[in-house]
Amino acid sequence: MSMVLSERHGSVATLTLNNPAQYNAITEELLADLRAALDAALAAHGVRAILLTGAGKGFCSGAQLGGAMFGRMMGDGDGVVSLLTRSFNPILEPMRCAPIPIVVGVNGPAAGAGVGLALAGDIVIAARAAHFTLSFARLGAALDGGTSALLQRAIGAPRTRALALLGEPLSAEMAAQWGLVWRCVESHELLEQARATAEKLAEGPTVGLGLIKSQLELGWSAPLSAVLADEAGKQARAFVTADLREGATAFSQKRLPVFVGR
Repeated sequence: MSMVLSERHGSVATLTLNNPAQYNAITEELLADLRAALDAALAAHGVRAILLTGAGKGFCSGAQLGGAMFGRMMGDGDGVVSLLTRSFNPILEPMRCAPIPIVVGVNGPAAGAGVGLALAGDIVIAARAAHFTLSFARLGAALDGGTSALLQRAIGAPRTRALALLGEPLSAEMAAQWGLVWRCVESHELLEQARATAEKLAEGPTVGLGLIKSQLELGWSAPLSAVLADEAGKQARAFVTADLREGATAFSQKRLPVFVGR
């Protein structure tokens, strides 16, 4: 059984974490399947947006405690470094740097590295039944999964420090109020709204959206001079796309643009 289900609906590829009995806990098999599914979606002709969600009642409960992977890593610092750099980080970085938008539908609890996986998407929509828990401190572990950066970027240092040090859950409703996620919706509406958001993005100017993603990522850490130079270069790329010509024409004709993703 694959730990990640892949579906294609038009220009949207849907990836579903598929270990519901363990709340989609992270295992080496799940990481391998997710990386393969993500790579395939990004390489597929005509895919212009990705939707990531989880099967069952949980989104991702973090590393599977008591599982083979967790047991092997105990007392093996080099093994932990190898696992993260070889299996997990190569999923998070492509999600952030993907040339197409990624929507994440958090259908239930996200814990530990599962929080980082959720926040690696571009637009995160959470079901009201979901919550986010940085459970690392409860285990005596350090942060991973990009959580040390992604949370502070979204909600600031004071709130991130409290969540990380106390390990207390943050409700989906509060996560939306704090700006950790785009919005909180009723659980029965999650997939419909997440899919509609992905479809809207898939109908957008794909090249331009990819350029915007890259600009926003650089803008977090680069000095203003580098940001301005990057904006000039990326705007130059946007101005030679068919989509920008279509957008300008549609604006002058007072109609909705029809973008083709080129």
